[in-house]
Amino acid sequence: MTGQELRRQLCEPFAAADVEWRVTKMRNSNSEGLVVAFIDSRAIQNRLDDVVGPFCWRTRFIPWHQYVPKPGKYESPSETPKTPISSQLCGLSIYLEERKEWVEKVDGAENTDIEAIKGGISDSFKRAAVLWGVGRYLYEIPAKWVSLDRYKQIARPAELTAYYAEQLQKLGLCAAQSSNTGNAPADIYAVRGLQPAPMQGYPAAAWVDLVTPDNRALKVFSLGVKPGLVSGVRIRGAKIVQRNSAGGMYYELQDYQAAA
Repeated sequence: MTGQELRRQLCEPFAAADVEWRVTKMRNSNSEGLVVAFIDSRAIQNRLDDVVGPFCWRTRFIPWHQYVPKPGKYESPSETPKTPISSQLCGLSIYLEERKEWVEKVDGAENTDIEAIKGGISDSFKRAAVLWGVGRYLYEIPAKWVSLDRYKQIARPAELTAYYAEQLQKLGLCAAQSSNTGNAPADIYAVRGLQPAPMQGYPAAAWVDLVTPDNRALKVFSLGVKPGLVSGVRIRGAKIVQRNSAGGMYYELQDYQAAA
């Protein structure tokens, strides 16, 4: 594969099911949120696997620097110093067959507020991937105000799917299609991946990444998984309920059947 072809494939837009939306600010008593598009690390890993193969890319993480945040606007400088915030660099290397060598691009990120170390590593990986062109076009999609539900979640996700397709067209990009759903019937969900999350009494518990019938990404929690529930299969008759916990709102997959 030539460098030009590699760049073209890495830069291709993602399917709507791979694009997620983050609320960055709220207004009108938290009934509206300003959302921005992003992709998670797993989507980037899948893109790299598909384009260059799982054995032709690698990462390395390097400690970068620490700093102590400055006092906020209403904080006294004499207060106890805050805990230093760490950061890290991620070097993302791809083996270029054309040149017979590894080429590395490096970017960094600070630890995050939630799952600090894991979040910082993930953010630095995503930033390094952008240097290769993966998902870079998402920075050109304007943030959008949308309605939020009482849990401060996006109330009408389908509107953002349409908005994403509209923005791709404005950017002159081909509308991305999900390779997981195809022409699936209205009640068919596609399984994109599973992440084991064993709990006491529920050793088979897992987080399941689904693609909904309307081509959206949805992460659900399952206390148990049936044999054969692996990435790439389809399920039907999914019973999904919304739950609340100390950590926030989530969705639980209570029942499903294998689709023919």
